[in-house]
Order: sequence, then structure tokens, then C-alpha cells
Amino acid sequence: MYRILFCMDIGMRDNQEDCMYIDGEILQVSNMECPRSKKVDRERLLVAVCDGMGGMSEGERASRFVCEMLKKCSIPFSPEGVYRALFRIQKKFESSGIIWSGTTIAGVFMEGDKSIVFNAGDSRIYKYTSDRLIYISHDHSYVQSLIDKGLISYEEAFYHPEKYIVEFGIGDVFSVDWKSGKKPYILEDILKEDEAYLICTDGLSDYIPDNEMYYLLYPDPFENFRNLLEAVEKVKTDNYSVVLIGLSNTKNKDSSDK
Repeated sequence: MYRILFCMDIGMRDNQEDCMYIDGEILQVSNMECPRSKKVDRERLLVAVCDGMGGMSEGERASRFVCEMLKKCSIPFSPEGVYRALFRIQKKFESSGIIWSGTTIAGVFMEGDKSIVFNAGDSRIYKYTSDRLIYISHDHSYVQSLIDKGLISYEEAFYHPEKYIVEFGIGDVFSVDWKSGKKPYILEDILKEDEAYLICTDGLSDYIPDNEMYYLLYPDPFENFRNLLEAVEKVKTDNYSVVLIGLSNTKNKDSSDK
């Protein structure tokens, strides 16, 4: 029912602080032969990427911990179900022994063509359509707060020197935010056969503008996914993880199916 392409790379960093959860599989490697592909012939699908933060190996541990908790969760297919699962993971993190750390999370929970999109932090979900690439998640970051206040435009935020400041996520460093009532961003959506979700950490979205991502993927994101990977390889600095999800009965097939 679902087709997936994905890739992760350590970039120019010493540690891989990204972690990916793809339908029960947890991935956290320095690099992989990309793109990898997967097909899921089930009614439900859960995919997420996490970008850890913290000194030494704490960011690496934080992102993996959240992915491991996702694997253990039984999540009802509803916005409230997703929120409660993330809240429980936050509480588990606070007693995990991982300190002074946290992680972003961005993901899609699907049931057929219905989707629940969620994120905390600045990892992102985009929706590819034939006309454009739509940023459908919502960053919890300093520059996003400037956009929300009308002080800068979305386009200007890409070049802002403080775009790396993350203001929310999962982890003990965000405990006060959760206790004060701050919540992950959660959106219900529908995915059409000619559309796709692109989920990524900021190692991609901070280096390639949205309009460039769209043109690299156009007119078929599954056929042209390699174009996006080749582009980020030229500019990579940070760890990056990226996942492309579509319905498996789309008209075209990606090269890995041929």
C-alpha cells in the first residue's frame, strides 16, 4: 500500500545524532547506500525522523531512545492518540537517565490515504504535489517565532543567522515547556495518489531551499529522489535524514522497482 525511499548520512560531523523510524525499523548509521527502498503492504504506517542534540553522545542516545519508544507504542489513529504517545515518550525520557539532551521529531502516521502529521522541533514534513512543495509541519524554532510575529518572511528565515535555535522537542531540556502546556504540532491530512510526503531533518532543509527541492524532485519525486540526494551531498555539513512516502498504487514506479 505504501512505497518509501530513504537515506541518512553523517555529513561532516563526528557523531550520527539523527535516527529514523520506518515501519518498525530503527536506523542510525553514519552512511548508507542510498536511496534505500521499502514497500509496506499494510493499512497503517508510521514513519519518523529525529535529530538529537546534546554534548558528547547524548544527542545520539536521545534520538535513538525516542525511536525505540515509538516501536514499543500502540498508538490509536487519532490526533489525540499521537499527542498522548508523544507525551508518554517525553515522560519516559525524563526518567531515562539521558540528561541535558533532547531531540526533534517529525513524522507521519498513515491509515490508507489518511494521515496524521506531527512534529516537535525543526525537523520537517513537506507535501509534494504536481504544483509545489508544501511545508505542512511547523517549526518550533526562534526564526519560526519571528515568522509567526510577522517580523521576517518564510523565505528570509532560510538565511537567518539564528535559524539553528530550536525551542521545543522531546527530552529533559524541554521538560519545563511540556509542563507549561506546550504541545507538538499535529495536523490531519489526506494524501492523493500523485502526491508524496517528504520528511527530513534540518541537515537537508537548512541547506536546500524549498523551491529548489521541488524542482529537483519534479515531475516525479520517486524517479528524481536521487537528484535531491546528489544536491545535498554537495552542500552537506550536518547529519541529514530524508524519507519519501507515497501510495504504492501510484502510476509510476521508482527505479528500485525496475
